[in-house]
Amino acid sequence: MIRLDLNNSINLGTHSKNTIIRFGVDEISYNNFYWGFINKNWPAIITNITTDWECSRTWISNKNGAHIYINFVYLKNKIKDCLVPVTNCTDKSVSIESFYNYLDKWEKSIQSRNSDEDSIHQYLKDWHIKEVLESYKFYKVPKLFFSDWLNEFLIENHRNDFRFVYMGPKNTWTPFHVDVFGSFSWSANVYGCKKWILLPPGEEFKLLDQYKKLPYKVSEESLRKSNVKFFVVHQQQNEAIFVPSGWYHQVYNVTDTISVNHNWFNAVNIKYIWSNISDNLRKVMIEISDLRISQNFNEQCQQLLHLDFGLNIFEFLEILCFIANGRLLLLKRNQENSFIKYIQCQSSHMFYFNDFHIYYDLKTINTILKTMIQDKFVHNCSRLYNKCILFICRINQYS
Repeated sequence: MIRLDLNNSINLGTHSKNTIIRFGVDEISYNNFYWGFINKNWPAIITNITTDWECSRTWISNKNGAHIYINFVYLKNKIKDCLVPVTNCTDKSVSIESFYNYLDKWEKSIQSRNSDEDSIHQYLKDWHIKEVLESYKFYKVPKLFFSDWLNEFLIENHRNDFRFVYMGPKNTWTPFHVDVFGSFSWSANVYGCKKWILLPPGEEFKLLDQYKKLPYKVSEESLRKSNVKFFVVHQQQNEAIFVPSGWYHQVYNVTDTISVNHNWFNAVNIKYIWSNISDNLRKVMIEISDLRISQNFNEQCQQLLHLDFGLNIFEFLEILCFIANGRLLLLKRNQENSFIKYIQCQSSHMFYFNDFHIYYDLKTINTILKTMIQDKFVHNCSRLYNKCILFICRINQYS
């Protein structure tokens, strides 16, 4: 059982807004990280993250103290062959191919680097390995990132989650982007080194072209020419990076790399997620405004919002209500004099919420629901509006 104590009675010193600091996972408490970095929407590098992970002992090898290398034999023995998503960093194409075939090409590329042959530029990204090996506990979610409403809901309801494995040769990279929904993300290096270029929210507007489009790829030189504020971080093996909401970034694999990545949101950035959903809904409604007279216009808008943004209002409300139900159950147990106030974590840990954490989550959900019923689309949809009102009333009973 891991205890997650959260309170707002501490007085944190403000860290510099001109640097991204690095510290050990055991050097900061859950509470201090929550208020000092997650709540402030500021990046951080956390060291000693993967030390006790199974994949750090088996996916890579260090025989007789020699050079660390990727254990391709173990990967094939442990993980069955399956289809994986592979991005070609040269022509931007995405293909689905055999995992074993990808490993073979990667291993051959490593062996031939001292020759005249070019390295492959194919990057295995956004791989849902848990769909292939659901029970394989090859990593543990760091305690600092446990408050994850998105994956808590998706995993419990057996839906596609936002837990990924990335594997890529040296010189592969991800394009300039912001994370899905406007979520937080964390990425832990099991092997290798990555170079991150990160822009604080709003700086990306300086890069818009005449068509209001952002570049596919950026460099330090191009950012300086555009007078953009940015940070460069080299993330080493056994380190995790916390990427806050709205921070555009580009990532380069300086060496061969393997990482575990999560996208997530919680009480801190849920207002930002709702704002993004609402803004994208308005765009959809404008795009198909000629269909407004149709009887199923609202349903069409939600379908397109899901396809374009990945999350519509019905799905968002479902997540909020699921989290609210879970927190209300904890409070009910407390009123019945039960000492059981825990939730099953996506890494199979049990973690305990203190009362402040429970009430803080519920208060935030209550605020978002009250915001939602002021939205014209929600207000005019009885199914959405009534569900919001129901949960507002339920939460108010415990306030």
